[in-house]
Amino acid sequence: MKVLILGIDALEYNRVIEWDLKHLKLKEFGKTEVPISEGFGEPVTLVVWPSFITGSEPIDMGFDAPIIYRHPLKFILEKIYFPLTLNKQTQSEHDVSILEKTTIKNKIISRTNYILMKAGMGRYPERKDIKKPTFFDNPNYKSIHHNIPVYDAVFTTEDRDSARNGVIRAISDKQFRKKFEKKLSDELKIGSENVFKNLKKPDWELYMQYFYVLDGIQHVYYKNKIKLMDYYLKFNHFVGRVKEKMPKDMMLLIISDHGQENGLHTNYGYYSCNLKLGLKNPKIYDFKKLIENKILKK
Repeated sequence: MKVLILGIDALEYNRVIEWDLKHLKLKEFGKTEVPISEGFGEPVTLVVWPSFITGSEPIDMGFDAPIIYRHPLKFILEKIYFPLTLNKQTQSEHDVSILEKTTIKNKIISRTNYILMKAGMGRYPERKDIKKPTFFDNPNYKSIHHNIPVYDAVFTTEDRDSARNGVIRAISDKQFRKKFEKKLSDELKIGSENVFKNLKKPDWELYMQYFYVLDGIQHVYYKNKIKLMDYYLKFNHFVGRVKEKMPKDMMLLIISDHGQENGLHTNYGYYSCNLKLGLKNPKIYDFKKLIENKILKK
């Protein structure tokens, strides 16, 4: 059996239910348990997706934080950085989160971290840091993958810095916001085209396409429900078209690394499948074995 996976970053369970997005609600759907990175207090893209594709908890997969530090820097961060950025204010959670990212103090800390990473004292994880085999590495079938965080070389240090600062800038700069949204819209268009192109190819058993779009949109437009609905409807329409064009005997799995409420990551993910899997509150790393078994018909 062929398996198509649509990895949709920040796809929120509550929005799918609230807006009754039927194409995102397949035969079986629900929340997933996802790992929370210690010191960050939320699910983080660069940790959750590698956990998903390896079927392993982060501690076993190779890393449990979105930045890999050498020991001296890790010590400094644990003793100074995390205590400094601890939420001690009474403002809303979102306002505190944004404030922490935009104060002069934290801009300095962020830039310092970037410089230290460039100096070799810390870096974002790369494929070589994934210590467990992924379902893409299984030699018993052919796989295709596009833009998978960490596994595919799409998030360099500059890319991650640009994405993070892009969100922060787009929140306050309306002119830049238009440019930022266009970049996300283009990503959705290119990713969708990849899916339809590869659906026509016969020579694969596993294909995964990743989309960052919703994460960025929800961070920036968290107060604009119409804008959020527009992008959720776009994904709903996209999946509807995928269902029309895919073979009837193909497994379709929609999966997210976390959701978003009020511009902040929620501590659970979302899954939806066109097959009855019989899962209840699955952990995100439970899917690897299931996927491989479907492909190999075990």
